[in-house]
Amino acid sequence: MITITAEQIERVNMILSGVPGGIEKALSSTIRRANNTVRSETLKGITTVYAITRQNVRAETTIKVRTQSSDGGIVGTVLFAGHKIPLYRFNVSPTIPIQRATVSAAVLAGNGRTPFQDAFIARMQSGHTGMFERDGSKRLPISEFMGPSTAQMAGNSIVLADVEEKAQEVINKRVEHEITRILNGYGG
Repeated sequence: MITITAEQIERVNMILSGVPGGIEKALSSTIRRANNTVRSETLKGITTVYAITRQNVRAETTIKVRTQSSDGGIVGTVLFAGHKIPLYRFNVSPTIPIQRATVSAAVLAGNGRTPFQDAFIARMQSGHTGMFERDGSKRLPISEFMGPSTAQMAGNSIVLADVEEKAQEVINKRVEHEITRILNGYGG
């Protein structure tokens, strides 16, 4: 959890109490910067822990960043939403349709690929390429293999710990920066 400490809020209140709107501006800007750090560091952490590129994560994700006033002060939220990501977007081999090839995939970075006995890579008429398997002995229907969603990957304890640490660093630096900025007349 990322927070502006009570001591930091007290310091902002003490120094900026005579500046109209200064307290809210300083805290809002600090939270906004922390939110942006959470967004970028989460994407970076996901691509470090998981065998997926940032481009593939972004293609399957909606990210909403909000800063809003609340009864208890100013609250920042970063929401990651989206469906499970097709396994094909992770570390899959082969990457193009090849007959009679053993398909293998890895979701976590650094792990070897796991072979999938009855899987195949196919390009659909829509242009979508994916990793599939037949649901029965007939040619159709088929189902696509899916990996975790971005929200699930963002909730990984390794990703979370690093993101929280970086965001807290930003808050600690940004509070002081915003105080100085507003006192020097750049807060309007």
